[in-house]
Amino acid sequence: MEKFALFFESILKGKKHDIDDLTQFLKIRSKGAKKIQTSTQTKGGFATLTSIHFKAKEEPYKQCEKHITDDDSTFIKTEADKCFEKLKQWNKMSQREFQHVMGQLEAYGEMYIRSVETKGK
Repeated sequence: MEKFALFFESILKGKKHDIDDLTQFLKIRSKGAKKIQTSTQTKGGFATLTSIHFKAKEEPYKQCEKHITDDDSTFIKTEADKCFEKLKQWNKMSQREFQHVMGQLEAYGEMYIRSVETKGK
């Protein structure tokens, strides 16, 4: 089963070294995050934390879009590292702060990983 999952993932990734792959991945992830953020914001209550988490991805996606054609992924990695540093103090954060930083880290992290995979580094 694991081999099939890896094979399927490789099909979804498209061609290596393809900037269009990164752009498409970014747009799909951004659109999905916005959809979840909107629906959970409407629900309110405990879903508000989920809304905060997904809303926090908006700015990192915008930043990644500006740097998507860079030859290296230094900017994205640096931003992810900043989020990771903030999370070292997670036990002193409010739920809202924690969800916000985790959302940012996820967005930068998934873009960095996809960038490295796509560029074949």
